[in-house]
Amino acid sequence: MTVVTTSRKPLPEVRSLSRDLAFAIGAEYVTRGKAGMGDLFSRDGSVVIVSKSGPFFLIQTFVNGEAVTGIALRSFTVEERTGGIARGLFISDRPVYEALKDQIDAVFAGETLPGHRIVFDGTQRRRYTLEVVP
Repeated sequence: MTVVTTSRKPLPEVRSLSRDLAFAIGAEYVTRGKAGMGDLFSRDGSVVIVSKSGPFFLIQTFVNGEAVTGIALRSFTVEERTGGIARGLFISDRPVYEALKDQIDAVFAGETLPGHRIVFDGTQRRRYTLEVVP
């Protein structure tokens, strides 16, 4: 099973993003606390770590302790979702989709989403739009 967590001392917005990302992809959210990388990698399945580094947010995926991909996000917005919930990630950037499709429930939506974006539905009627750094 996929696990989503944060950096050790995340900002509240990173924690919220991580929880809702886990919800969207059907993964388990794990509070990082003082857990080291070895503790995270000892779990079965892939690990997704969300963090903030300087002006960017980062989403890193690991499988069997090996880094698979790192995605830099310029920013993200949260808006109220209208209508039904859609599970998974909807990605308009082909390289990002190719990097994530084997680890995360993702759909290529290049025809319907403008720019370099990832869109997903979180809990409590939230919809996230992540702007990927090209």
